[in-house]
Amino acid sequence: MSESKNKLLELGFCDKPHGIKGGLSFKLFNLDDSSLEIGSEITLFPKNNMSTISSGGEKFEISSISFGNKVIAYLKGVTDRNLVEDLIPFKIFVAEDSLNDLDEGEFYLKDLYQLDIRVEGIKSVGKVLGFYDNNAQLVLEIEIDGDRFDIPFVDQFILEKNFEEKFLLISLPEEF
Repeated sequence: MSESKNKLLELGFCDKPHGIKGGLSFKLFNLDDSSLEIGSEITLFPKNNMSTISSGGEKFEISSISFGNKVIAYLKGVTDRNLVEDLIPFKIFVAEDSLNDLDEGEFYLKDLYQLDIRVEGIKSVGKVLGFYDNNAQLVLEIEIDGDRFDIPFVDQFILEKNFEEKFLLISLPEEF
């Protein structure tokens, strides 16, 4: 009987220590409603070497986390700055089945990947390739007719989100 592996989802990254007692300064894609809390198990992968993903990464449990201007986390077993500096930079992943259930109308950022892009009157013109946070809002990386560009994930541009039919209806900027 084969064991099914739980899918890992990227939540953000860390490239800076915090203080001298093993603190980490996380940069999360979603600060408004993070699923991370004390006791959460996270998997870390070196930021510039994702080839280690087949090795399963390095698992840690969060012993303390605070949200504010910065997200500051402490991991069990990481007790000083030297250990932190050996880990960073890294990407932060969590097992998909550890995520909280969603309320009606909510979605996970992972649900945006590969959604069709539609404009008024046209079934499909492109795809969502990815996203990033520019500290002001979420920005979608999309491809339309072979051209790649970024579009802010704000109501002015995103007119409808339909996860059942897997599309976003967008208003294209006038320069397009």
